[in-house]
Amino acid sequence: MARLHPSVALIAHLSGRAPGDGYASPDGRYQAVEAGGDTLIVDLHERRMHRAPGVYPRGFEEATPDGATGTTLRVEGEETATAYLPAWTDLQWIALENTADDFWAPWPDPRSAGLSPVDETLATEWTSDAPQATERVRRSIGDWVSWFVALAVLAFFAVFGVRAMTWALAGGWKWLWMVVGLPVFAMFSVLTVVFVATTLRQRRRVRVALSGMSLERGEGFRVGEPLDMRLLATVPEAHDGERTVAPERIAVRLMRRSVRNEADGRWTVVDECCDEAVAVRDETTRVGRVLYACELCARPASGDASAQWFVTLHEAVAPDSAPFVVAGLRPLAAR
Repeated sequence: MARLHPSVALIAHLSGRAPGDGYASPDGRYQAVEAGGDTLIVDLHERRMHRAPGVYPRGFEEATPDGATGTTLRVEGEETATAYLPAWTDLQWIALENTADDFWAPWPDPRSAGLSPVDETLATEWTSDAPQATERVRRSIGDWVSWFVALAVLAFFAVFGVRAMTWALAGGWKWLWMVVGLPVFAMFSVLTVVFVATTLRQRRRVRVALSGMSLERGEGFRVGEPLDMRLLATVPEAHDGERTVAPERIAVRLMRRSVRNEADGRWTVVDECCDEAVAVRDETTRVGRVLYACELCARPASGDASAQWFVTLHEAVAPDSAPFVVAGLRPLAAR
């Protein structure tokens, strides 16, 4: 699912609908979002919109099944055949290029209705999307004793197979030992090599993750004054074949959402980063809890009275990735 452009969320809000799952075209020009049982399609380049009633977006494609090329949105509508049969779905394709003149409608003007509320993401569980590192599995003394016992058992049967084949060389009825020795030697010698190769090279994933996250934002935010941010979390339990750790650093950004007037009289909703800090992990809190703390501050600017403020938390090793926490701030009057 694509993260919605702020203008898309605003249009859905001005239409009285809550935005749902969204998709973006490969070139980033179009976005489609489910809004109250309908599909809202937005052209970000031309600042226009289209509402498809009674269908749900399922993704963008480069062509339609009938061979027509161009950006196309696949939608799914739900129908009921009879009162006795379950509902069935109907796939449709909406071509977005070379459309009729009345297909698109202009965006509603937010300068009279105000901005929509920030779509917060306050998840309590998070796992890094970056490639996870691996490490060799550290074994205890008991694990090494078990490993040598298992290796000795496999080696014993492999040696027994060799010994049985040597007994068969005596001839006579002892040739029957070849029937036992050859398959036993072949099987257990291979098992011994595989066991040594796989266990000595065994590695486990180091999963970077947090759980039980709690963000402290204070009572409010004033432009020009410091804002202390604190994130408390725990390290989740590790599953088999992995070890979990908390990230060393978290990137925290102070964002401002406002309506920017264009020279041609149109408008655009923009999200600006007004300050950024890196919160370093501190494990001096209670056992099992980690703390990330930093300070943010935004300089006063024109138009701050109607702007919306929020903070986003990103993984420090991938600062351009989607935020895993989005939290709105309550602006306070200047002192």
